[in-house]
Amino acid sequence: MNLTNTLKIRFSFLLANILFGICSTWAQTKDYATTIVDEEHVNISANAVDENLNSNAEIMASSGIAIGIGAYSGVLELGFPQTISANKTSYVKIETEDDLLPSLLGGSLGNLLANITGTLLIGNQEFSVEAKNGSTTVLSRASNSTIGFSNDDLRVVSDANNNYFLAIAPSIDYNRIKITNRIGSLIGLNNTKALNIFGAYNSSGTSNCGTPNYTSFSGNGITLDLLNIGGAGVTNPGAAIDQNTSTSSELSLGILGVAASIEQTIYFDTPSHEDDSFYIQLSTNPSLLQAGILNNIEVVGQNGPNNIVFTDNLNNLINLDVLTLLQSNSMATIEVRPEANVDRLTIRLSSLLNVALEQQLEIHEVFIGPGSPIISGGSENISTCYNTSTSITATAEGDSNTEIRWYDAPENGNLLATVNSGETFTTPNLTTETTYYVASAKTTCTQESVRVPVTVNVVDIPTANDIEVSGNESSVCSSSEATLIPTSAIDGTFSWYFDSNGNNEITDGLVASGVTYSIASNGTLRINNLDEANSPYTYYVKITEATASCENAPGDYKEVILTVVDSNFDANVLVDTVLDIDDLVSIYQGDTDLSLTGNVTGDVDAGDLLSLTLNNISSNGTLDTNLNFNIDIDASNLIDAVSTGIETTISNGVCTITGLIPIDLPELPLDNLTQTFCETELAVVSDLQLSRNDMVFFESLTSNVLLDANTPLVDGEVYVAGILDIPTSILSRVEVTVNIMSVPAPTTNSSQQTFCQSSNPIVADIQVNEQDVIFYDNMSDGNEINPTTPLVDGETYYVAQSQGGCESTDRLAITVTLGEDDSILLSGQFEDVCLNRDYTYSTISGKENYVWNITGGSITAGGTSTDESVTVRWTALQNTSINLSYTDSANCISAAGLNQSIATVSCGEVLGEEFALIVYNEFTPNNDGFNDFFKVDGLEVYDNTVEIYNRNGSMVFSATNYQNTWDGIANVNGVLRNGEHLPAGTYFYKINIPEIDRHLVGWLQLAR
Repeated sequence: MNLTNTLKIRFSFLLANILFGICSTWAQTKDYATTIVDEEHVNISANAVDENLNSNAEIMASSGIAIGIGAYSGVLELGFPQTISANKTSYVKIETEDDLLPSLLGGSLGNLLANITGTLLIGNQEFSVEAKNGSTTVLSRASNSTIGFSNDDLRVVSDANNNYFLAIAPSIDYNRIKITNRIGSLIGLNNTKALNIFGAYNSSGTSNCGTPNYTSFSGNGITLDLLNIGGAGVTNPGAAIDQNTSTSSELSLGILGVAASIEQTIYFDTPSHEDDSFYIQLSTNPSLLQAGILNNIEVVGQNGPNNIVFTDNLNNLINLDVLTLLQSNSMATIEVRPEANVDRLTIRLSSLLNVALEQQLEIHEVFIGPGSPIISGGSENISTCYNTSTSITATAEGDSNTEIRWYDAPENGNLLATVNSGETFTTPNLTTETTYYVASAKTTCTQESVRVPVTVNVVDIPTANDIEVSGNESSVCSSSEATLIPTSAIDGTFSWYFDSNGNNEITDGLVASGVTYSIASNGTLRINNLDEANSPYTYYVKITEATASCENAPGDYKEVILTVVDSNFDANVLVDTVLDIDDLVSIYQGDTDLSLTGNVTGDVDAGDLLSLTLNNISSNGTLDTNLNFNIDIDASNLIDAVSTGIETTISNGVCTITGLIPIDLPELPLDNLTQTFCETELAVVSDLQLSRNDMVFFESLTSNVLLDANTPLVDGEVYVAGILDIPTSILSRVEVTVNIMSVPAPTTNSSQQTFCQSSNPIVADIQVNEQDVIFYDNMSDGNEINPTTPLVDGETYYVAQSQGGCESTDRLAITVTLGEDDSILLSGQFEDVCLNRDYTYSTISGKENYVWNITGGSITAGGTSTDESVTVRWTALQNTSINLSYTDSANCISAAGLNQSIATVSCGEVLGEEFALIVYNEFTPNNDGFNDFFKVDGLEVYDNTVEIYNRNGSMVFSATNYQNTWDGIANVNGVLRNGEHLPAGTYFYKINIPEIDRHLVGWLQLAR
């Protein structure tokens, strides 16, 4: 049968457990129950508290010699010296006489397993377990219960040697464990059963070596047929914790089409550290990988019963290397990092439905260790020179009690070195590429993390034969620049020397013995002012390899001999333009035909041969009568030769002069790199001005993604322009910075403005605080209005501010009102005015900017810009007048003014000093007892007539011998009927006093 817990004890297992015992007890102690609280029918009970798990007490139970005679159950209650906190697990090593424990090891599968093995959980030997706090029971389970030992708080577990334990973890504090052994009802009389108890304990401290202690298993959705016939179950569960990777526990669901799961839990005496990793070594049928089995293998971490702190599936936990191992049907080690304290780890296999494959999983080992080491940045992609050593640094996560172990193989192999975390490992001198494997581990522990490979590349030391130099194949004219170009299949940098041991270096810009040296970044050496007298010249060049800085050994530098011939022959090759932007566009559009034109100066003649060499491909031509040339070349070679230039060779038949024309890559024009737009333009990318029509805008300096031409421009943003399909290494792009000018809206003192119609106001008269403004007939868009356009009453005008050619996006709305002019009113004596007497003239109060102009008299009082009256002393008999003007924004009285003529006379003593009349121009007939009547002081002593007219000249009131009694009621039929109240407004009076021959006219204001 598949589910038989056949845990064969092998010598290797025992040795592993001996090692484990040495390791795991280093930082861990067991706290035993030391007191027998109660016992009944127990043999050698002291063995249960002697802290020796190899000795045991026997709890006896008997069915009796006859019904009701002699039957008994055994009880053993053990006490701990201290209270154990809730959810902390205590273990009791136990052994039953009947073979109950292998079935109970299966948790929820216990009853099904018992049916398969033929073991009766009910009716024969039975036992119960209680956890107590003093006399109070806090947890109770029985072997014959339907729940049994299937819950996390009380499980039957086993170790790698097939010893069984009770794992007890109540949810309430406890300090005692009570175990009762009894006989079931199905057993016959005169039978006894023993239950062996070896001891009870819990662990404290931490396990640095991380070896598991116990295991159990369980299932869900599994039937008896699946276990008995379908192949489901767990085989050899202890092999998952025996420290032997050649054995394994097998979790199997067989071939089934229903939802089910099988799981195995691995227990540790004490929780892991938060920075520890769990390592699961497993294998499975590669065909199941293709069916998606990894998604159905779940890893669950708990810290105590029913306290899940981590869960994930294998599909998320493995990397490509692990997957490759599993696909090759090999055992793979999977690292799980819960980043929490964990004291038990469950591996659950859930069924794949409708898969015609036996679904199984082999668990070889599970243990705790430090996380995989991290290779320091400087230790990645390591290269070293041939027959030299190098240093590698790795760091382990976790506490200080960790170390780094270096091996020569991914598994097994030789331990090369053990160093502290962060310390370097120095390799021996290497002559071939070598891979080292590094693991992290707790000090003194055998368990290790997954080994991480680190490969060291070995680089050959360059020799003289690795370097080729061109430019010295033939003699060089003294008048020419000698150009020595080193090349090598080795990627590196070149250095030049005067000696073969590298003691006397040639540096860029060096001048020695009149000879000038310059060195380009690619190592090309250019030499000027050489002569035949010192020829030949000998130089040496070495290469320093790029990855490991390996270089030629002293004495093994490349020797370069240069012969110089004196000559007066001198020539200078000038190319009109080697490469322009239009050439680049043509080249990258596929047109590779290009003509190089230019001129040669110096000691040359028509017909001399000129050769242009690019990438070792030469194109030849001859000089015409003007010493000009036109040579066709392959443009693709020109692009490839950008880094080396064009080699020129010209010969006059005596001396050949070689030279090098650098290929200067063109640049896009740099004009107009800052472009300004008005905010009102709503400018987009297509509005940007470019110097060429074939230029476009890209997302960045290196991206080939084009910007949408309709993308709105952003103030301060930089936009990258270039030509499509030309690499940026050949033609750099340019950056255009955008400024968006935002102009604030104009302001005004009033958005409602009134103008006098008589002054013919125009748009320019509208008051705005800013100088440069533009008027429109709409809040947006609309038509511009000429500032000389006459204002229209009730019209709203919209004003935008202008700055630097831009307008504000927001406009100021100003509504205009045009008022009609009212007549200026003036009261006083205008006729029979005596010379050299003071007369007072009044107008309406509350106006602005009064202007009084007197002709034929002088002002003796009032008459300022704020006075509504003036007192005049008349001094002339002719050309006498008063001119009055004022402004009124409310009633729009024109500044054109009123000119009132005054008729003066020489009065002598006719009127007498006692004559005086005072006309009160305003009254308020509202029956409030104050100022209810039109009043003329002094009039009542004379015979008189008074007439009142409205502003249209219609009489509304008349009286003879007026006694200051008019209260604003009409007594003349006309505009209003006799007896009606006159409306508020301005009226005019005429007063006639016959006895003194006086006629007075003026205005009055009736207010209600």
